[in-house]
Amino acid sequence: MSRFRTAWIGQPDPSVPDIEPVLHPRRSDALANVVRIVEVAAELLSRDADVSIGEIAHCAGVGRSTLYRHFETREALVEAVRRRARDIAETDEQQFLRPAGELANMTTSPLSVPAVLDKVPPFELGQQIVAEAQRLNGVQSAAIYLVELQGLQLRKLAGTSTFPEALNIGSGVGTELPREAFDSVREAVVRQLPGAVVAPLILRGRAIGLLVVIGEGDDALRDLAREAAAALALADEYTDALQTVRRGRDTSPAAEIQQNLLPPRIVRIGGATLAGNVLPGYDIGGDWFDFADNADCVWLGIADVDGTGPRAAGLAAVLLGAFRSARHQGEDPAGAIALMHAVLMSVTTSGSFARATVGCWNSATSVFRWVCCGKPPPLVVHRDGHLEELGGIDAPLGSAALTPPFTVQRRVLEPGQRLVLVSDGVLECRDATGAALGLGGISAAARRTPGGTAAATVHAIEAVVGGHLVEHLDDDATIAVLAPRLSQAV
Repeated sequence: MSRFRTAWIGQPDPSVPDIEPVLHPRRSDALANVVRIVEVAAELLSRDADVSIGEIAHCAGVGRSTLYRHFETREALVEAVRRRARDIAETDEQQFLRPAGELANMTTSPLSVPAVLDKVPPFELGQQIVAEAQRLNGVQSAAIYLVELQGLQLRKLAGTSTFPEALNIGSGVGTELPREAFDSVREAVVRQLPGAVVAPLILRGRAIGLLVVIGEGDDALRDLAREAAAALALADEYTDALQTVRRGRDTSPAAEIQQNLLPPRIVRIGGATLAGNVLPGYDIGGDWFDFADNADCVWLGIADVDGTGPRAAGLAAVLLGAFRSARHQGEDPAGAIALMHAVLMSVTTSGSFARATVGCWNSATSVFRWVCCGKPPPLVVHRDGHLEELGGIDAPLGSAALTPPFTVQRRVLEPGQRLVLVSDGVLECRDATGAALGLGGISAAARRTPGGTAAATVHAIEAVVGGHLVEHLDDDATIAVLAPRLSQAV
């Protein structure tokens, strides 16, 4: 069985390098030598691309002859280091970001992203990726699937007619798959396509879809899937083909505005994970969440404009523009709120309101600074599942009662705690008896994911909202979660 299949069926040890299988079992001391050599080579190559084989052998505590017995050439050793880095990235939940340039000498590209986008029309990129997959050894047929808007299905972008148009998964956070869902998604796909081999289209720690093949899968397939993810993300800026596939039904103009406002749903940032999503209501409103990972801080914001339809979506877009404009001017949540309030007052008549929370998180100090205009306030989930409401609520945006200066609140987020921002559509969704979900529902979701990632927390809250409803949401339900990690890279 190949290492590729093992990575999906079980949990491989990321410390073991990905090397060709041998016909005889390795002695334990030989295996230890291999592991040590690859670990030392990874460390030295990250500092100096021209480090010699002799220096690697010396630092690993082995002779040159021992090193060459395991790796016949320098290229073979570099390839083992590259594969180890890739396997760790796919299995390590910490997913620490690395310094710029560290990986420059450990990567290969089976599919050149710039070249393929220069030569292939963006709307045909999926077909090109399928063709590349079918050229790989052991692959009989292939298909590309993207996650649809609600995260409940994979929908086929390209592939042969033997593959179904849709596969049920139910594990997405919007149009993306969190790392912790990879195993369950693989199992769901294999149940519907027995014998299929699955390679996630991974981009910055989350998957935007899957490359699915019938036949054999190896490292080349996994590498192709990673390159394909980057190419598809770039092509999405030039064609409607990908967005059309992600929509299982026609969307209204308001829904299109809303979807185009949203950033990626799952994000890796230094020292934390971040995730968010909007569950659209029966009548699309003016909800959004947004973020920016800048050098000085991580910005996070959420907003909910009163009303529904195109007008609410249009006002939401104006507020988001003001939020993003303010971010370019520094790291001042009060200044961002002031600009958003002024813009809303200038483009509407009296009576247009919006609730918003915007803030900055500093990864070095773990301090979150925010301004909250209108309920609900930010929430903190403690490691034991206890839910805490943070104070300092001002009047809503657009209200005459909202006047500067705005007080910026501060809170240190401890490792293992989670910051949760929700719109009132989450707390006020009602069951058949008319009972609102309330904070109790958020607390129940947090208890299901103790110490969980941001994506796992968002998914759990969405599940609680879905389980509470009998029919559909009357209002958009927006969720954003920031989860500082328990430890950070040094």
